[in-house]
Amino acid sequence: MIRLIAEGWQGMQGALRILTFRAGGEAMFDVSLAGFWRSFAAALFVLPLVALVYFERAHLGVGVSAAMYFLIFAATWLSFPLSAALAVAVIGAKPRYMAWVILHNWGVVWLYLVITAIWSLQVAGIINAEFRDFLFFLYGYLRILVHWRLAYVALGVPTITSAFTAAVPALVSYIVLVGISQAFAASAAAAAS
Repeated sequence: MIRLIAEGWQGMQGALRILTFRAGGEAMFDVSLAGFWRSFAAALFVLPLVALVYFERAHLGVGVSAAMYFLIFAATWLSFPLSAALAVAVIGAKPRYMAWVILHNWGVVWLYLVITAIWSLQVAGIINAEFRDFLFFLYGYLRILVHWRLAYVALGVPTITSAFTAAVPALVSYIVLVGISQAFAASAAAAAS
């Protein structure tokens, strides 16, 4: 367990170096098959943040069904490696697939920290709902840039190719989110009638 925590901390530091355009970030990742599977433990690092946001949203009166919320979390987390496999096959970068998934898994921890910080600011009374929504508007662009940067570094393909490649899993993630949300809405509507 201690080794996994150390690897997670190193992975997060490496991702931060990559995201802030500093040298040496790529060398901080274990890009072996074992490192690939261990990188999915990043979900365990994120799970307390996801739970905190769930309770913060409930406190603010904008909560959602726990089943839907955590199903979206799990499904979007799992959709990335599947859609990334398709994306790298299309651009001919299959040998870099594991590196991309590893960088992504540790890199998105930072995105979850941003999401949690925004909700926490509102719970603390530092910002209101309108400013929260503005920050989430900006977060949408940050998310795109983070995914592009991770794809660019991991895949070693030109800028525009990495941008389009990173868009594939992002789009699939959004489709998964909307699909699950719609399924729960339809189920609730059917139960109400």
